[in-house]
Amino acid sequence: MSDLTPPPDGVPDRSVPSLLLAAGVTVVGLILSITALLPWAGVTAQFGVLDTELSHVVRGVDDVPGWLVMVAGVVAMLLGVLGIARSWLFTGFAILPGAVAAFAMAMFLMDPQGLADQLNFRVAGLIDVHPTIEYGWFAGLASSIVMAVLAAASLIRRR
Repeated sequence: MSDLTPPPDGVPDRSVPSLLLAAGVTVVGLILSITALLPWAGVTAQFGVLDTELSHVVRGVDDVPGWLVMVAGVVAMLLGVLGIARSWLFTGFAILPGAVAAFAMAMFLMDPQGLADQLNFRVAGLIDVHPTIEYGWFAGLASSIVMAVLAAASLIRRR
């Protein structure tokens, strides 16, 4: 029987590795969409005299790139489910939302108006104000990379 024809019982012949890759894409797609809800950036003010620190964080969904990452995660999750139910090729297509998410995260870091320079100032011993990248951004970047690796593995495996 060729690789393109289904077995006689009508159920597609699926290997365990392709099902694991599709399940992995589904889980990572869910994680990627959740990372858009986490803090991505912030402004931290450290007061030397009082030995205190104040922070204000920005979640991913507070800006357009965060919404793009959330949508890319949901699309990847759906492609993973289709990869489980239908064909390994859907799992491979998840490389596209993974790339969109990585691009959106890079867009988030770009600062065309120079706001990071305007927010960064220091009075020695009194106050130090600086922008920060928070854990949610790193989690989103890691998820988009894992998504691309899993999808590429699915495509390479069937080549």
